[in-house]
Amino acid sequence: MVPVLSYILVISIFPLLFSLYMMLSRWAPGTEGIEFVGLANFRAIVREARFWNALIRSIVYVAILLALELSIGTLLAMVLQREIRGKTFFRVSYMLPMLLSPVALSYIWKMIFDFNRGPANHLLRTLGLKPVEWLSGKQSALLSLVIADVWQWTPFMILTILASFEALPEELFEAAVVDGGSTFKIFQKITLPVAFPVIVTIVLLRTIDAFKVFDTIFILTGGGPGTATELLNFLIYLRGFRAFDLGMGTAMSVIQLVFLIAMFTFFIRSLKRIGALR
Repeated sequence: MVPVLSYILVISIFPLLFSLYMMLSRWAPGTEGIEFVGLANFRAIVREARFWNALIRSIVYVAILLALELSIGTLLAMVLQREIRGKTFFRVSYMLPMLLSPVALSYIWKMIFDFNRGPANHLLRTLGLKPVEWLSGKQSALLSLVIADVWQWTPFMILTILASFEALPEELFEAAVVDGGSTFKIFQKITLPVAFPVIVTIVLLRTIDAFKVFDTIFILTGGGPGTATELLNFLIYLRGFRAFDLGMGTAMSVIQLVFLIAMFTFFIRSLKRIGALR
């Protein structure tokens, strides 16, 4: 029992307590010691435009990501729910992007989006269109991150939503068909309401994961051009491990955590208030 408690203390509790102390301190590696500064880090963050820009950029990125992944995932889950030829093949093949390393995929996308030799611009030139500066354009760089993430994680949406659809009792659909319900009405009145709690769960999970994106940004754009793809999690890395301002980096991490908790609490309570969740 004692070794287990010691493990929990060292691995979980100590880093948490140290982080809580660090967010109220100023410390950089190589200096003499940790200086307690109280709420000075938070006051500096609130006045920093770069932090707010990164937060807003992160919200926009996650919103676009979830809208695309959820809509494509739901549509393809509905298709795979039907009896189509090659159904098993498509189900297995959709899993492949999730099984690959995000770092390896990021390098693949970096080659695809290469301005001079990348397949993406080669296709555009073949079609007589102007090539796009995928990784160096202010708007296109963020779009490139979205494309890479959607390609890898939409299968998670597909398979999870499909599993929730297929868990529904067949009797519900048979009764709806007998009553003359159309495919859209059956989906709207039966499939979606019953599967809604599962959809909410995977949206929350993907939101957490999307806010933590780092490796794709690090490899594809490095936060550039300028700060065009500098999302909050990447800014925390830059502040804590590039500028070696660990106090500010920790304080930003805590703000991100509190923001996510507040957003999820509001989201769940709103759904319960309108009766969408029990």
